[in-house]
Amino acid sequence: MNRAAGFATLTVLTVLLAACGTTSGPAPFSGPGSPATVAASPEPAHAPHRLVFDVSGTATVHTLTYVIDGKSTDEHEITLPWQMTFTFPYGTGRHEWRLVLTNSDGTVNATATVDGQLMTNSSGSGGGTLNLDGDFTG
Repeated sequence: MNRAAGFATLTVLTVLLAACGTTSGPAPFSGPGSPATVAASPEPAHAPHRLVFDVSGTATVHTLTYVIDGKSTDEHEITLPWQMTFTFPYGTGRHEWRLVLTNSDGTVNATATVDGQLMTNSSGSGGGTLNLDGDFTG
C-alpha cells in the first residue's frame, strides 16, 4: 500500500471513530430488558373479598338467618361451632350483609370479618337473639 492510500484509510477510520463517539441524544438500547423487548406488565390481579361469619359457644342455636345483598337463607338447629364464607369478586361495588340467630341455654359469640378484618361481633348467654349487620365496598 502506498503512503497516500494509507493516509486516506487512516483518515476515514478516524472520521468514523469520531462519529461513533458523538451523538445528539442517548444511544438506542436494544439488549435484554430494553423497551423494545419487554412487554408492558399487566395490572396486578386483585384478590376477591371474603366475608366470614363465625359462631361459637355452648348455646343451642335454634334459627340462624343470613342475608347477603338481599338474599336470605335460613338454617335451623345449628351445631356450634358454625362458619360460613362468602366470596365477592374485586370491584363489584357495595355489599350488605346481616346475620341473626336465636339461641338458648349457654353462651354464644358471633363475629363477622371482611378480608380478615373484624367488622363486628356480638356475644350473649342464657338465650335470646344476636344481630350482626354491616356492609363493605368491594
